[in-house]
Amino acid sequence: MGPKLFLASAAGFVCFVGSGCQPESTSSFTDLELFVLSDMQRPAEIPLDETNEWDGNPDAIEFGKQLFFSHSLSPNAIACSSCHVPNLGFSDGLTQSFGADVTPRHSPTLFDVAQHTWFRWDGGCDSLWCQAIGPIESPKEMNGSRTYLVSAIDGNPNLASQYEALFGNLPDVSGIDPSARPSTDDATANEHWNSIPNQTQQDITAVLVNVVKSIAAYEATIQSQPTVFDEFVEAMIDPSMTEEAALALLSPEEEQGLRLFLGEGQCHLCHNGPTFSNDAFHNIGLGPRDWLVDTDIGRYDGITMLQTSEFNAAGPWSADPTGNRANRVDRLVQSTEQLAQFKTPSLRNLSQTAPYMHGGHFETLEEVLQHYSELEESTLQGHSDEVLAPLNWTDAQKDAMIAFLRTLDDSQ
Repeated sequence: MGPKLFLASAAGFVCFVGSGCQPESTSSFTDLELFVLSDMQRPAEIPLDETNEWDGNPDAIEFGKQLFFSHSLSPNAIACSSCHVPNLGFSDGLTQSFGADVTPRHSPTLFDVAQHTWFRWDGGCDSLWCQAIGPIESPKEMNGSRTYLVSAIDGNPNLASQYEALFGNLPDVSGIDPSARPSTDDATANEHWNSIPNQTQQDITAVLVNVVKSIAAYEATIQSQPTVFDEFVEAMIDPSMTEEAALALLSPEEEQGLRLFLGEGQCHLCHNGPTFSNDAFHNIGLGPRDWLVDTDIGRYDGITMLQTSEFNAAGPWSADPTGNRANRVDRLVQSTEQLAQFKTPSLRNLSQTAPYMHGGHFETLEEVLQHYSELEESTLQGHSDEVLAPLNWTDAQKDAMIAFLRTLDDSQ
């Protein structure tokens, strides 16, 4: 069911679309703004990922948590938590994440990640478990392989016992080079992989899938907490509350920022819903940075990555290869319009997740708002979204917007 549009009067009356009532709204917000606000209400529960049969399983969640914080899965002692640090908003505070080497992009937060449809800045995965595979086998991140993963778990009595209690015996990889993995950029690793019998390859890959589905089950539990803004939305929806009482929960500056967000700034066009992300991809006109490669074309390459992956929602390792997620894979159409488009990030807990943008382009929120206010940069690939236009905001307006964004921080 889609979000419900409500019209809130000064007396707190609520009318839902389709109910047949036709109240005269006395709200200081437009009907569209009220609709956007209602859609931002936090969900009562997070739906399970139908492609992950272990999502929501308490034992898998606990095992996944152990794996997430384990440094033994990588020959370089890199853990998932190395780049997704809990007290840094499950990001890492770095412009570009650093594992076994410097990575091409900034580490995104994991708050509310289970509510998303696409994963990675380029949408190269359509499930949390698919996303977790990349870092494990990336030379710049954990620098491991699925074969190394099997031996690492087997060599850790705690992890081995938890794995076998859930999934059964681990395959024997003794005598197999630990670097063995299917690879297009490491000929030696690929050669070792191709020397392994097909059944053993399947058994090793099954361990990889079980591991990442467990990690995903844990990551799905990483949720932001209710904020000042959430209290305001609940009050706006509550028929016993007046709009005046709801707005009293915000300071005058926070209210001004909210009205700019919904009105003049039109920020809600991309930052909407409970996560403040439309889960879509946009080119916001970011120019070059000395630390970034100029050839990162984002969503365009992400679609190729997703559609060719055996780990997508329609693939052989999915628990629901004909379901809703799987159907999205075939419906994707690749075009040059997607050049240098990157996923809209969440706006929750921004105080914990600097720097900002896919390449850590901006150190502060002030710099982010300056970008949108001026739009003076020239994108290296593709073209900026046509909806973008310079806001030319005053310092007071920028301060108000930052004050509003702070109401999305659950540490306030």
